[in-house]
Amino acid sequence: MTLTVSIKKAASAALVAALFLAGGKLFAATDFDSPAVTYAPLGVVAPVVGARAVVVLDQSTGTVLYAKNPDLVIPPASLTKLVTLHVVYEEIRAGRLSEDELVTIDRRDCSPYIPYGSSLMYLRPGMRVSVIDLMRGAAVVSGNDAAFALARRVSGSIEAFAARMNQAVRALGLDDLFFVEPSGLSELNRITARSYAEFCRLYMELHPEAMTELHSLRFIEFPRPEHATADYSPVGRIIQYNRNNLVLSYPGCDGLKTGYIRESGYNLAATALRGGTRFVIVTLGGTGEGSPLGGSAQRSHDGVALLDWAFANFVTLKPDLGPLPAPRAWFGASERAALAPASPLAVTLPRSLASSIETRIDIPATVDAPLAAGDRVGEVVYSARGQVIRRVDLVAAGDLPRGNVFVLVRDAIEKFFWGLFGGA
Repeated sequence: MTLTVSIKKAASAALVAALFLAGGKLFAATDFDSPAVTYAPLGVVAPVVGARAVVVLDQSTGTVLYAKNPDLVIPPASLTKLVTLHVVYEEIRAGRLSEDELVTIDRRDCSPYIPYGSSLMYLRPGMRVSVIDLMRGAAVVSGNDAAFALARRVSGSIEAFAARMNQAVRALGLDDLFFVEPSGLSELNRITARSYAEFCRLYMELHPEAMTELHSLRFIEFPRPEHATADYSPVGRIIQYNRNNLVLSYPGCDGLKTGYIRESGYNLAATALRGGTRFVIVTLGGTGEGSPLGGSAQRSHDGVALLDWAFANFVTLKPDLGPLPAPRAWFGASERAALAPASPLAVTLPRSLASSIETRIDIPATVDAPLAAGDRVGEVVYSARGQVIRRVDLVAAGDLPRGNVFVLVRDAIEKFFWGLFGGA
């Protein structure tokens, strides 16, 4: 790896804008009308799969490696439950809910009010079940009853919770995700593979604990003796296995969710981590038609093929840049502007290019205070064989207010002579 630090003398606004807008083409060439996407220079062709819509992306960088009909609107089925869990985690983070809180199960959240043929964790009216058990029921065995019980606890009604779900995804900038209920039973819920894959990426970033306490579990034990009611007592140890077969069989897979309703077909959101590289795949609208495997098995087969392809051909690197430079801050309460990356300092690229990665830090030599936290100051540029692969903005790490009158006068004089002698 080559690292270059480029410290530039202060430039005009137009020049700075040109600097940020300049650069090479995106390395992952995507043809959304084709069943296969090719990395043009090297001919890295993704496998053809039966799902109607597909996206494969890298978790760290969000780089889309493969896309097929990524903006096709399809009902998510039980993939809906990840958004339900996101809202629940946000409630826990806000202190309005605890994983240990016991929820008394409403009869409206049990069969026969929820179709018995659908996925259930087999809640019964009057059971007192912890929030974390309900979360595991929704995540691991795709319990529609668990999703409804969580929704009613958080918002009081299914309709109010659906509104919360839509607020939550809009807050993430994902306007083309829409929900009318928390389980996925309704065909009126809608997603696209592109936005849902990005949601999965953000969900794991916001709630990393979900991978270990929910999605990677191979099974749950439910109900247990403490869940007995006046007219029901569990007998023996009752094990319910994860409905995502890849968690049970694919090395490195620790989530996320499967789904099926007749109106959508077979859906899958899966992720796997190997050697510091994590990929996310979303496949929507699988039918299994023409496959000897059947819809559910074909869904798993396609997921394996896509993950195998991603790990075989791409890698995520996090080159060590050392401490980020801190440019001189004129007129600031501090003489240096501390910088931070706006997104992870990582790059996803074909494995064949990994040894030729070059990294450049471009920042101006000086900046003028005040700066607000998040103001863009420079960038890190990753390239290989002369082609820019990724840019990461460097922003002010915190607010940098103007200094006092003495600082303003001193820096005005110093900046004048600094400019007069070419910044030397």
